[in-house]
Amino acid sequence: MGQALMNFPVAYVHSSGTGAFTDLGGHGPQEGDKFTCLAEIVHTQVQDNRGRRGPREILTFNFRVGDTVFSSALFGNVRAHQPFVAAGAKLMLSGTLGVYRDQWQLKNPSYITLHPAPTSDGHRRSEEEYEAAFGAFGPLATIVDVAGGMRAAQKVLSHPWLPTYRRRPGTTNAEVTAVMDHVLAAMGEPSEMLPRHPGAPGWPQIAGRPLIDFAAALYGIHRPGEDGPEEARTRIVFNEALGLQLVMALRRADTAARLARPVVPVVPGSHYATLVSGLPYTLTATQQEALETIGDAMEPVHDGPGRLVPPMSMLLQGDVGSGKTVVALLAMLRVVDSGAQCAFLAPTEVLAAQHAGTVTDLLAGTGVTVTLLTGSMPAAERRAALLDIISGTADIVVGTHAIIQDSVEFFDLGMVVVDEQHRFGVRQRDRLRENAPVDRTPHLLVMTATPIPRTVAMTMFGDLSVCTLTGSPAGRGNVAGFVVPMSKPRWVDRMFAVIREQVASGHRAFVVVPRIEGEGGVEDVAGRLSRGVLAGLRIGQLHGRMDDKSGVMADLAAGEIDVLVATTVVEVGVDIPEATVMVVLDAENFGVSQLHQLRGRVGRGEDDSWCFLCTTVGEDEPSYQRLAAVASTRDGFALAELDLRTRTEGDVLGESQSGSRTRRVTLLSLVDDADVIAEARRYAEDLVDYDTALARALVADIDDDDQEFIERS
Repeated sequence: MGQALMNFPVAYVHSSGTGAFTDLGGHGPQEGDKFTCLAEIVHTQVQDNRGRRGPREILTFNFRVGDTVFSSALFGNVRAHQPFVAAGAKLMLSGTLGVYRDQWQLKNPSYITLHPAPTSDGHRRSEEEYEAAFGAFGPLATIVDVAGGMRAAQKVLSHPWLPTYRRRPGTTNAEVTAVMDHVLAAMGEPSEMLPRHPGAPGWPQIAGRPLIDFAAALYGIHRPGEDGPEEARTRIVFNEALGLQLVMALRRADTAARLARPVVPVVPGSHYATLVSGLPYTLTATQQEALETIGDAMEPVHDGPGRLVPPMSMLLQGDVGSGKTVVALLAMLRVVDSGAQCAFLAPTEVLAAQHAGTVTDLLAGTGVTVTLLTGSMPAAERRAALLDIISGTADIVVGTHAIIQDSVEFFDLGMVVVDEQHRFGVRQRDRLRENAPVDRTPHLLVMTATPIPRTVAMTMFGDLSVCTLTGSPAGRGNVAGFVVPMSKPRWVDRMFAVIREQVASGHRAFVVVPRIEGEGGVEDVAGRLSRGVLAGLRIGQLHGRMDDKSGVMADLAAGEIDVLVATTVVEVGVDIPEATVMVVLDAENFGVSQLHQLRGRVGRGEDDSWCFLCTTVGEDEPSYQRLAAVASTRDGFALAELDLRTRTEGDVLGESQSGSRTRRVTLLSLVDDADVIAEARRYAEDLVDYDTALARALVADIDDDDQEFIERS
């Protein structure tokens, strides 16, 4: 019963009008679609078919759904259908869509009467005549049996708003509606899960209106009254948002109850002060603000025994090129100056090696020891790295998932930095944080170059405080974006001419493809370019299966490769100031955020750069418009909102990645329900403070795997 009640309607049709129940996937009606609707019969005619193959008579009729008129026909026993399929009658109709003489046609129709046709002379029907005016035929007639008779079926279909349900193939919406009536009748009165006792958190309100009780919402979402389902939907959406927010609020409370080593004040001569004064550029205002925020979160509030503080848990978000890495490095130096170690977790070996090199160069001569640890390191190098880590010789450890392995032990881990947080789950973060002294929890800073819309930040990263970098360091060149239709040879030729011009000027280019093998893959494209339009240039290849990825990147940085053909292994963090051209082939296969990240691999030096998004789709296609939007702006936060709107809720919240999990989120929209999410966050915080045991009980069905799933989605 519980699962049936949680199968909420996905749409409604008001019984006073007409409309389609069938979800047509956003593409409009197409031949072959299964189609169910509320319709008004506008014309009927009995055709004499004698002398031809088939039945002697055919009942043809036209019906209206909204502004569209359809045709259909019933064969055999025509006289039995005529009283029900008559002009002015309102029916629920179901069948298969076809086209006949340029008009939509409903094939193999079935029906059930909702409102009989008016009498020819306008007289009022007697009760017996009224009941006799209702009929049903075909698969829709099963609702009569499911409901328990025609009178019960009419009761089911007499609600002001008729719902559309998700359903299995072979079942009709009317059948599901009838079954749901039985479920609702047997439901009883569900108890209210939110407390109303004195001192309890203030009752949730949305737009100044208190939420209705859960029992009323559960009934009203399935059987709305005349005012519609909105109040019921809002309460159900709030419950879904509250479940997510309680997970985050409990995690915040758990973190606040832990203890971490505080950082010491910045003093002249410290590693932090030395690096700030030695940087070849001035930190931006938002970088300085971020460092103050991070420092405040790690400094002791007052002097006390041991001067321990709650561990910082912070999300540092900033657009491509906003300077997150140097902020993270300076934050780590605060911890190193305080006598502890730091771990910097990167999603790929290419990025880990690049970060290790960058940090080592910036800290040259300071006495800070930087150690790299990756899965592909030779055994001797790995043993040496592990010894440096456990002995405390390594101040900053940069690595991949290899850092999380059981064989890695830190001497005194004081801070964890996670780069590109969406590549890691909360379990991996927590496992690394557990690699610290028993009585202390390391500070945590997770970074993302993919700007996160406010509703997603509240929902998916609600256990973290958020710090945002805006703008980018001075001295960066402009990046021009273009969508290149591959059907326009002159555009394509000009694009490759730009690559040649840039290489001749000492610059480099990326060509990103969606796959490694096969047509359009790394090997195929690299071969065709070297034999064709880019013949004579030094073309390299890079993808995730290669062993020496760092060597390839080193060759590109050193100028030994002119053009690098790669997969999205270069999507994040790769920093080659000489790279000025990014070409993305089959760009329609990439998401908005991916394209924005790929564009961020160029324009990292003083020279102007180009980003070409190549596609074979037509200009009127939604995917082309998406590419045009990416090309037209470098505002990552605007693109993040676009990305959210062009993805389904299942993509964001994880539903589409797991067919076996029970959906916790079915109605919540991260685009449309921002006010509900904000109120759920407020209420969750208050409820955890008021009754932690109740808060835990409300999300007891969300196990560790579910929490990991929410986090990783």
